[in-house]
Amino acid sequence: MKFAFMALSAMYSWGALCPVSTAQAIKASVASAPLKPTSSSQWLRDLGYRETQLYPLSLSGTGCPSVDVELAGVKETLLLDTGMARGFLVTDHAPPFPHRLEQADDELNADGSHRGRSQGLRVETISVLGETFKDRGGALADWKMFSSSPFDGAVGLDFFLGRRISLDYHAGKAGVTTAALPRKLARERYLCLDLVDPPAEQGHILYTRAKVNHRDAIVYLDTGYNVSFIDPSFAEGLERVERPSKFKVFRQRVPVELAGRTFLLDDLRESPIERGGGFDQPVALTLGSDVLSRFIVTIDVRAKKLILALAQ
Repeated sequence: MKFAFMALSAMYSWGALCPVSTAQAIKASVASAPLKPTSSSQWLRDLGYRETQLYPLSLSGTGCPSVDVELAGVKETLLLDTGMARGFLVTDHAPPFPHRLEQADDELNADGSHRGRSQGLRVETISVLGETFKDRGGALADWKMFSSSPFDGAVGLDFFLGRRISLDYHAGKAGVTTAALPRKLARERYLCLDLVDPPAEQGHILYTRAKVNHRDAIVYLDTGYNVSFIDPSFAEGLERVERPSKFKVFRQRVPVELAGRTFLLDDLRESPIERGGGFDQPVALTLGSDVLSRFIVTIDVRAKKLILALAQ
């Protein structure tokens, strides 16, 4: 499930929580990765973080990362959703906080169909992992529009345009710094990917180039998804497994080549990927937190880089 929020002339794209049930609990996994495992102390040292630049990272019930945020001085725990292009989202499940309401707007699905209505809002301050931003706008919406499980809201990469961030799901840590990326990182531990500029209306979300099932493609990376998908047009010849769930077809041993190195992914759901128009290659793969949680994920929007290290 994926959704987008249309506000004024800008598209707000949000990561979604998916239903958690026995049938839906099957998630993609990394069967093989050509990287040496990296401990939390190792990546802190290699990527140049100090202890004072670390923050708690928790996981939602669906496995997506969450961080502590202050909205006008009120502490909230919101998803850290790299699929949210701009602003922030607060749902009616969140504790109350000071804000003023603005124009209501339409919520759209990724294919452009109408999902519902949300209410614009504005806060005097929002503090996200060590930095406070003034006079920021977001949206207030019913959590049921986006998820089968209650959640309080989400923040995206709009709050990290001048900073880089590293997410270590397993260690429960997020590192944030204004320092530039190190010039050299050990190739056996770190995979350095160039980010592809998304269409302007999609803001600051993550795409990179890859080979998926031996074909040139674009890969979309979204911490707000708790599952990963492969488009049917890239699934030819891959091992197929059918299961009694909403997503019936799963693909095994899917080769994904990133920066010249090949990973094998299991249990990728087969589903059309309806996003990413305007690229010179199709978007073949969506990587959610089921896969990304196996890595320490470093995002530097300024440098247009994404670094992956295999979590120990």
